[in-house]
Amino acid sequence: MSERQIVIVGGGIIGNSIAYYLSRSPNCPRVILLESSKAVAPGASGKSGGFLALDWHGMSTANLAALSFQLHRELALEFGGAEKWGYREVETHQLSLDTSRKPRARPKIDWLNGNVFTSTSPIGGGGTTAQVTPGDLTRFLAAEAEARGVEIRVETKAVGLVLNDGKAKGVATVSRGKEETIPATDVVIATGPWTGKLLNTWFKSQPMPAYLRNAAMIEGSRAHSILIQAAKNHQLSADCFFSEMRYGNAAGAPEFYIRPKGLAYLSGGTDSVPIPELADDVTYDPSSTAELQNQAAVASPEFLDVKRGATLLKEQSCYLPLSPRTAAPIIGGNAHDGIYLAAGHAVWGINNSLGTGKVMAELLLDGKATSADIRHLQPS
Repeated sequence: MSERQIVIVGGGIIGNSIAYYLSRSPNCPRVILLESSKAVAPGASGKSGGFLALDWHGMSTANLAALSFQLHRELALEFGGAEKWGYREVETHQLSLDTSRKPRARPKIDWLNGNVFTSTSPIGGGGTTAQVTPGDLTRFLAAEAEARGVEIRVETKAVGLVLNDGKAKGVATVSRGKEETIPATDVVIATGPWTGKLLNTWFKSQPMPAYLRNAAMIEGSRAHSILIQAAKNHQLSADCFFSEMRYGNAAGAPEFYIRPKGLAYLSGGTDSVPIPELADDVTYDPSSTAELQNQAAVASPEFLDVKRGATLLKEQSCYLPLSPRTAAPIIGGNAHDGIYLAAGHAVWGINNSLGTGKVMAELLLDGKATSADIRHLQPS
């Protein structure tokens, strides 16, 4: 094809961030984003906690994370993110709870049960930790990208990569039973925990380039979560905390992300159930979400016990994209082949989403990333 056309495969927050930052450039070519599920943000981008941290990152991602943290703040200020996707700064704590011991610490969070804490300590805040509601943010990015000319196709599965002399020429798709090859000069793979499955399918009958082999190992780990509306419509404080809990004969380490309007998001309980074909088909283990409800009741019996007035809004799970070969996201690509990757973000996909979108747009449009140092994240 004579004109440039970028096809992004994956409609989560990474794919939509790339589409958004591409669309903001006056030199943006035609962009098509493909999502196999019924809507954008069907997986972790719609079901994860949305915790943001400025300086909790290793050497390879520290620069990208700092950029992304700043972009989250700037985007929220520009477009009213506090109201549209729940952006706000939070205080963050490490808490230990044990119902069998006498309390030795009183948490500063007044809606927690002060009778069960053995230790509390601040681990973030003062402008260094924040949060978003990921699904709302992803849908905002998608709508903005569409308004600027990006075409988003849902229920469209990318089943193959069309190559000519090793160069990308198109993406074979199936949508509602109809087969179509979409021409492409550049293909961006942003399929999170499905990346390994996708690459191994695409290159089942043709040689896989060496620089894609690490990404072909990306897989998913299932994590459970629940969302609770506090009893009495209590407005919970802007706090997040990581916990170690012992209660009765049980123990756990749930994470609590408190959202605006009295919403409490709890996550925990990972397992190795194989990832299904589509994000729409992801299921959860009721025993894992039931345990999260028990843990919420221990931490805050007055406000988060669903048996005493709190409302259980969601029980769910999602798959975290893990890159066992690199232990870090893989971001970059091969301009000669026209094949790019942005996947394997593990628990920091929401945090590093906007930074990933910006540097990927720079790579695609300018040939190099200038906003952040991603040398240690390039596919190899």
